[in-house]
Amino acid sequence: MAEAKVHLIENVEALYPKLDQTYRYDNSIPPNGKTVPCGPTEENAKYEMDFKLTENQAKDLYKHMAKAYKEAAGSNWPAMPKPAEVFDKDDEGNFVGSVQLRGQFKGVVTTPPLIVDSNNKPLPPEFRLTTGSTVNLAVVFVPYNMTSSGVSLRIRAVQVIKLVEKKAHSPFAKIEDGWSLDEDEDPSSVFLTAS
Repeated sequence: MAEAKVHLIENVEALYPKLDQTYRYDNSIPPNGKTVPCGPTEENAKYEMDFKLTENQAKDLYKHMAKAYKEAAGSNWPAMPKPAEVFDKDDEGNFVGSVQLRGQFKGVVTTPPLIVDSNNKPLPPEFRLTTGSTVNLAVVFVPYNMTSSGVSLRIRAVQVIKLVEKKAHSPFAKIEDGWSLDEDEDPSSVFLTAS
């Protein structure tokens, strides 16, 4: 069987990337379940990521997906799902798509997606892409007709164009009249001493 043609999706924003290893959703973690790291042969293990794209990018991608669906569709396949069923929309009106790759197919572990920098230099396996980073994606279209129908975007490679630094998330609200480190103050000069 011939290798499927790779399609490039360029200049999109990475959302919740889980590409450094396989992950699965665990319903048993309170309160409502959580995505957790796992081995590639565990049930539902996959690499995955959402991505944000403009309306024009979404229209172009949908056109290519619909073409792949039409070429693969059997006589009993339903019509390709509408764009509103293929993409989600965020609060700002941007379109959101998703890519994934199962950790294994029929017991054979898959090769993880290749991740490279803007110079096409492969990044180390432990590299963790961050939400908000700008990326190019290489995907393969996988049309399907099972309990639902459509086209999956199977991730093959990611090129990181702009990496957003991961920031620690503080669980606290800002306190207007509280103590804060002066912008001119040297953080190393602040010591806590026992009284």
